[in-house]
Amino acid sequence: MLNLPVRLLGVLLYCFCSFAFSSPASAQSYEKLYSDYRDSLYQIRLIEKSSNSKAGLGSGFQISPDGLIATNYHVVAEAVRAPDKYQLEYLSVDGTKGKLTLLDIDVINDLALLQQDKPGPDHLLLAEDTPKKGETIISLGNPLDLGMTLIPGTYNGIASGSFYDRIHFAGSINPGMSGGPAINTRGRVVGINVATAGNQVSFLVPVEKLAALLKHFRTQNNKLDLKQVTYQQLLANQRRIIDAVLKAEWSKRSLGEAKVVGEIVPAIQCWGNTLEDDDNPVKRIDKGCTGQDVVFLADDFNTGRVEYEFFWLEADDKLLPSRFYAEYEAQMSSFYPGNSAGEDDVTNFRCKQAFTSQARDGEASPSKPAHNKMEPTIARTSYCVRRYKDFPDLYDIFFLSLSVDQKNRALVSHFTLSGFTRESAAAFTEKFTSEIQWH
Repeated sequence: MLNLPVRLLGVLLYCFCSFAFSSPASAQSYEKLYSDYRDSLYQIRLIEKSSNSKAGLGSGFQISPDGLIATNYHVVAEAVRAPDKYQLEYLSVDGTKGKLTLLDIDVINDLALLQQDKPGPDHLLLAEDTPKKGETIISLGNPLDLGMTLIPGTYNGIASGSFYDRIHFAGSINPGMSGGPAINTRGRVVGINVATAGNQVSFLVPVEKLAALLKHFRTQNNKLDLKQVTYQQLLANQRRIIDAVLKAEWSKRSLGEAKVVGEIVPAIQCWGNTLEDDDNPVKRIDKGCTGQDVVFLADDFNTGRVEYEFFWLEADDKLLPSRFYAEYEAQMSSFYPGNSAGEDDVTNFRCKQAFTSQARDGEASPSKPAHNKMEPTIARTSYCVRRYKDFPDLYDIFFLSLSVDQKNRALVSHFTLSGFTRESAAAFTEKFTSEIQWH
């Protein structure tokens, strides 16, 4: 990833928004819903053991008489990562406190199942039917540690443009509401609060994902190894993504004297920009494409991203090649991987560098006479990998190619795959490099 201020990143901010009120008549029925189901709602607390103090807050809800609690994985992730440092507790609406045991997780869909030490008096049922678009649903949770809150909004179906199914909820959810339920007017759970993009655009995990996690847990005879569960989920997820990407028809878009990869699947969206001014003799055209969501593993560790970028640089023939390449190097010196990971999570990158060549397609251009049209393009290419320490068959892959054969023209190609196997990365690399065409 190149650090560009003009780049638009599709990053969802977890549970941050404003509050919306409804009509007095609706408020009365909402108040009854809240009073009917309040005893199923809990604040989930991440407790730092040494200080015996809160280190994080979220929401959860009871889904069975025997005290099973559902919430978001990102609410309890630190307790998974460092169980010796953190423990989990619940706080009911009436002030009852207790301990929680983590039972099962779904990191792809950001869900977790926990067990209360003492089951509460009531629980919510999971809906078996999907709401209709435009139907009113109600989000419940504990925003900003202010107490349980009810927020009505509208069901708008599964949001497009993501590798991960999320319900588009036209309502405002706030920090601390992560993991709370969204219910229909009959009190059945249709989704789980997970994220927001602000301005009444929020997202829920579909209840079907929670039902699948509950079924997975119920079919296990022994205590689950949550690290192994995470590993298997990440493996399956990267295979699902790479299969979808490789099976798709890769569109091409012109960029300078090349054709590069455009939007491959709806979950990968592309943006463009041109940098050109009188003070800079080198014009640059940018095209960046990225998956809009990632898999949250910890506050400083995410994965499951696919992104690729292209940069075309050109200058007038009057500019000295040395000046062009000095500017070229300066602009292309700040690449970094498209996902975050710490030294406890991944190894250092190991890179292979080589000069590569690629045949042109035979078309002449204004800056390339016809008699030179078949000369190959030469590029300096780096292929870097870093291994996941807890999941040794998964890697982050960082690819960068910079053309070096023209005195005042250059194409830069880059991609990042995060959390993929070597086999998946190799298949993507072969396809990616073969799709770039010079003319």
